[in-house]
Amino acid sequence: MRDRQVRPLSALSPDEVGRLLARAMESASVLAPVRRGRSSFAFAWIQDPAEAVFSYPRTILPPKQALLPPREDLFTFERAPEPVIRPPAAPGPITLFGVHPCDLAAIGQLDWAMQSRHDITDPNYAARRAETTIIGLECLPDEYCFCPSVGTANTREGADLFLTPIGDGFVAEALTEKGNALLGSVEEARPPTPEELAVWKGWADNKESRASRRLEARPEELPDLLEAEYESEVWEATAARCYGCGTCTSVCPTCFCFDVEDMVEVGLASGARRRQYDSCQFPDFALVAGGHNFRGERPDRVRHRWFRKFVYLNREHGRAFCVGCGRCTKACTADIGLVEVLNAVIAEARREEAE
Repeated sequence: MRDRQVRPLSALSPDEVGRLLARAMESASVLAPVRRGRSSFAFAWIQDPAEAVFSYPRTILPPKQALLPPREDLFTFERAPEPVIRPPAAPGPITLFGVHPCDLAAIGQLDWAMQSRHDITDPNYAARRAETTIIGLECLPDEYCFCPSVGTANTREGADLFLTPIGDGFVAEALTEKGNALLGSVEEARPPTPEELAVWKGWADNKESRASRRLEARPEELPDLLEAEYESEVWEATAARCYGCGTCTSVCPTCFCFDVEDMVEVGLASGARRRQYDSCQFPDFALVAGGHNFRGERPDRVRHRWFRKFVYLNREHGRAFCVGCGRCTKACTADIGLVEVLNAVIAEARREEAE
């Protein structure tokens, strides 16, 4: 089992977690996983702690939506009588509840992309992030997860408080002062028993054994392996199946590409500068002035998605820009598996190395 730093621990019942969540709702808007239909789950703004679920495989969309909304106004403006530009309203406190380790890792990558990359900070993202408290929640991989392959299975960084199921209750790890304050609001919290600690410590090994999807190379090997197969037929074969719908990037917790457009009202007196998610899989994503499209063919766009995650940002950030959540594979209308495509390219590169 991987070493885990010992942190202040408490044992909580489900009712006590519910009271902790109710306390968080007194001072913050709470985004939590809720059930959607028979087998789907989604993050939603809740009004009652009973709406939140404590066990789920993954949500349709990641909690990224609270920090980087799919669509937002950067500012609004009015033309007459004097030009007026209004920035967005200051965000209020936010609590993200039930965030899995892979999504914690994704938030960490978004923090880098939106606040540190090229020493540029996105003010809207930074303002929301500064107001955010995160309560993490342990999980077990299903047939789509490959978090152990990209090193995110046991992520705690980014969480203020982290919950691990232990039978009928949870072990709570307070990781920051905000987490300590939340945990301190539950008077019934007690130290976990030796038996409960044994269950808590066993989760890391259990996750490793449960992950059936695995990459056939370490993340740090991928840039060189993929670049060696830049002209691989795998990209053509994958593109022949791809619809170019952008679903994969829409559900991805680490994609951060967006487009910006000025929306002017019919009377031309007011409007808004708006940004919204964009996708490298859309045909016009790389269309530039003069009509040139430097990724006009679908195989180029398909290859770019894998290179963006596992080559370009991997080298720039020092780790693969994928957290192994499996959302893209589960949501793909063409049943394209990210891991299967990667492993096919890796296998080609290995064969060529051996020749």
